[in-house]
Amino acid sequence: MLSEIAEVVRRSGVAVGGAKDFSVSVKGTKENLVTSMDVENERFLRRELTALIPGSAFKGEEGDDAEVLRNGYTWIVDPIDGTANFSRGIPEIGISVALMKDGEPFAGVVHNPFNGALYCAQKGVGAYKNGVPIEAKRRPLGDCLFFTAWSAYDKSLSSGCFEVTERLYPLCNDVRRIGTAAVELCMLAEGAGDLFFEARLRPWDYAAASVVLEEAGGCIRSLGAPLDYEAGGSVLAAGSPKNLDVLEAEVRRAFPNGIPRRSLLQQLHG
Repeated sequence: MLSEIAEVVRRSGVAVGGAKDFSVSVKGTKENLVTSMDVENERFLRRELTALIPGSAFKGEEGDDAEVLRNGYTWIVDPIDGTANFSRGIPEIGISVALMKDGEPFAGVVHNPFNGALYCAQKGVGAYKNGVPIEAKRRPLGDCLFFTAWSAYDKSLSSGCFEVTERLYPLCNDVRRIGTAAVELCMLAEGAGDLFFEARLRPWDYAAASVVLEEAGGCIRSLGAPLDYEAGGSVLAAGSPKNLDVLEAEVRRAFPNGIPRRSLLQQLHG
């Protein structure tokens, strides 16, 4: 099944990687973009993936917000993670596909069609990049590369995110912002990065990459809780449990009252 999923994702990447003429529009806030290629690629992935498992549910960024099936299979898909990059010609994106089984992550594939990176993992089988096994690294904190972002979609959280960076920067080697959470998490899985934090993500941003990272020996969770594959939330990840604990301690100092799962605008409107 994993090879079949990977082939569907690879095929979808041919169209995305070769796209030249597409429209760009805004979803909600000016920072949240969608292109016609996002919509077209999600349509393709929905058709091809649900054909692999007839009766499976589908939860995609550009479609309806379907529930993750507690008894059965659900696809969680981001047709282009890193749409802002894609819309500006920056070749850092991830086509992200997770297969959930009975509400739990079972398999994940993340693909960047611009550089050919294809990350694949299945529970109990291991994690691979372009067919080669990968493994997260357990570096000393001072040697760690920290991937993060500053909550562009909900800037009420940005000051706390910047505080996390200010706290971690003196402790680690350096900080990076790639612009696609799925790819950044997979870079932890292959040992290119070591720490990751975002205050709020949706399930399609991390579902596939969470399988890749855990199968590579890394650690991932929300702040004080397991990952939420229904509504989303904060995401903290590291190559080692020790470094993840350090990261979580600094996040708690920056967000002493916790991180709300919904944006301020969503809370005001119920």
